Amino acid sequence: MNDLSDIFSEEKKVCVAEKKSGNKKIKIIAIVTVIVLLLSVGAFVAGMAVGRNSGIADDMPLMIEVYELIKKYYYKDISWETFQEMAAAGFAGSLDIFSGIVSEGGSELSSGSIGIQVASSLYNEQVITFVAPNMPAYSARALSKYDENFTLDRRFDYQSANVRMREGDKIVRVGYKFRDEDGIYKYRTERVENTSATYFRQVLNDFSDIDELVYIIKKYDGKGGYEEGYYAFEITKTKEESVKCAYYYPYTEEVGIIRMTEFSVEADRDFADCVSKFIMDNKKKLILDLRDNGGGSLLSLEYVSQYLLKNPTASELPIMNLISNVGYGKEESTIVTSSDSNPYAQQQGVVLPLAFPIGKLVDGFEVVVLTNGHTASASEGLIGALQYYNDTKIVGTKTYGKGVAQITIELSNGQTLYVTNGRYFVPTAGSDGKLEWTKTIHENGFDPLEENVVEDRIADYAIDKCVARAMQVLGY
Repeated sequence: MNDLSDIFSEEKKVCVAEKKSGNKKIKIIAIVTVIVLLLSVGAFVAGMAVGRNSGIADDMPLMIEVYELIKKYYYKDISWETFQEMAAAGFAGSLDIFSGIVSEGGSELSSGSIGIQVASSLYNEQVITFVAPNMPAYSARALSKYDENFTLDRRFDYQSANVRMREGDKIVRVGYKFRDEDGIYKYRTERVENTSATYFRQVLNDFSDIDELVYIIKKYDGKGGYEEGYYAFEITKTKEESVKCAYYYPYTEEVGIIRMTEFSVEADRDFADCVSKFIMDNKKKLILDLRDNGGGSLLSLEYVSQYLLKNPTASELPIMNLISNVGYGKEESTIVTSSDSNPYAQQQGVVLPLAFPIGKLVDGFEVVVLTNGHTASASEGLIGALQYYNDTKIVGTKTYGKGVAQITIELSNGQTLYVTNGRYFVPTAGSDGKLEWTKTIHENGFDPLEENVVEDRIADYAIDKCVARAMQVLGY
């Protein structure tokens, strides 16, 4: 690999700083413009709603006034149809952060088939929060090392050093390998200079037609800082999507770790496989890592709960209560997991393995859950049930606090409307010891016990402070 010092020259750094300063001014002007427009749109939609409910749908002077003013003064031409779409989107999006309108075909960007997850912390820090064990990034070794001035360290022997990409490391640049006019391989890299994880996914997306990617990494030292110098990793992208949603790690002789990244049909299948390995390894205690798990399917929550909750004496065990608006009316329903009915779970045409309480086969089975600020929704529903039925302890930091449900409705123009239509409650014991539904997780979340609060970034399990504390909770 060539010396990267020319890429990180002081002259280019100054240019980047000047560009950022200019961009910042432009962004401020743009933000002010958008805020004014949204306020106008909100007023328009409010008038439209009042008109419709009062039977005078055609009599909306405020809406007409706002549209005429925007049409007169805004620097772009806005058609009546466009104005209506913007107004609808502005109103729906102002309800809460989970409601809104998505364009037809809209979807999240993918980071590609390399098997890493990143999260933003401080400015210009894209910190790796997960490296999938079955993906190329997990087995990649650093091929080059550079000092703090980005001068190549020619003494570095990648085979003997055996430096690998792991959780906690910081990605500072990403790029690709190409041939110059003389047929010589060279590297072009792009600075990762935005705190948005979405931006980082977009950077990766820009290299979607390149099979080999280059990552310039700052290695996490496990003590809150970084090792000196930078490492360059070359990773070949896979052609097929093979990232799992749950992974098993045999941690000690009696303790196993299962990391679950989401709740879905795919996650259920992977989780069942992890449970099988856990039992075959004769493990007794489980550390369930739900950090950065933003939730997902309630059917998946039910399925996973059947494995983890203590075997109930009743055939049905309620794990969450939902009060929702099903169309101009409230409805109450309870999400139930059963240990002795529905021997096979079938979701979206996929037949899953038999779910059973692990405690039936493992004497002294116990679970500790790892959480952080991105543990949300179905993850929190599982935590609530585990705390009530298993007296499970959690380690890490406060969870997100998403205890609401959404419905999706297809609009006449092909767009999709997301509306928050319900709130979840988790089981708690009343003063008489009986089950009651008074605790909502929305905007509350779960706080670890004071002694279990571990504020540290996710790192390789060997140096992960949350895992170390979980081991203490389990009595090791």
